[in-house]
Amino acid sequence: MRGRVFVVLAIVAFALGGCTSPWWSSPKEDDGIIRIVVNPGETESMSAEPKLIPADADSVRIRVWHPISGYNTVATVSLNGTSEGVDIHVPQDTGYVVDVVSYVLRDGRALALTGGRARNVDVEAKVITTVAVALQTWETESAGDESTEPEDTYTVGFTLTDGGGLLTEQTFNGATLHTSVDDFQNSSDSLPLFPGSAGIQEINRFTFSGVAPAVTEETTLYMCGLVQFTQNWKDTSLADRDEHVLYIEIPNRHMDEDLYELTVDPSAGGLVVEISDL
Repeated sequence: MRGRVFVVLAIVAFALGGCTSPWWSSPKEDDGIIRIVVNPGETESMSAEPKLIPADADSVRIRVWHPISGYNTVATVSLNGTSEGVDIHVPQDTGYVVDVVSYVLRDGRALALTGGRARNVDVEAKVITTVAVALQTWETESAGDESTEPEDTYTVGFTLTDGGGLLTEQTFNGATLHTSVDDFQNSSDSLPLFPGSAGIQEINRFTFSGVAPAVTEETTLYMCGLVQFTQNWKDTSLADRDEHVLYIEIPNRHMDEDLYELTVDPSAGGLVVEISDL
């Protein structure tokens, strides 16, 4: 998989000047700044190391939040091949969490690619703290029915692992299953329309049930889940409304994961009646 080594530097500093985040009001005297500097990377890499950002990523979404006070804010940085930065004013406090997700825009959705987290970030007035966040790939573990009969119910489950420590109750909020008898493995193919199957979520595990199509010959049913990030990740400051909400596909076609395949076989069951004149 082609990728770029990607490191996010979060610099916590006292607010001395103007902030590049227009959604903020004037900072308080005891506020600090979390300055996120995004370095897309100077070299291309064929390495399989998980600390990367795919070459076709469009932007990164940055979330700064506090698990106790409930403070939460987001910012988005576009990737254009050069270092980019954004300053985020935050109240002075200890124990902030800085989350970063890279994503690509496809078919009117912002689809997550890689993610990372920095914990226990302390913000003090007039003190600079540097935090490095290495983005990592998510991996999908799939389990469930491998074959079924037409119009029978099937069950499939997907579990997300890794992802730089982002797999918590603060990350995802619901999922839908998308299926087709046509292969949509290529990431440039449109995701099939939602057929009406919502998933049961347990933090980072999603279980779906559906009804197999009424086919008359053995058919492969291709499927993947579409998971929505919580509203805490929403960035309404962006001009493109398609970018406001983050999603991730599981399995993630955009990170070269294979779609789940279910065989629908009309000959797998049923009653065979033989008639004889004896």
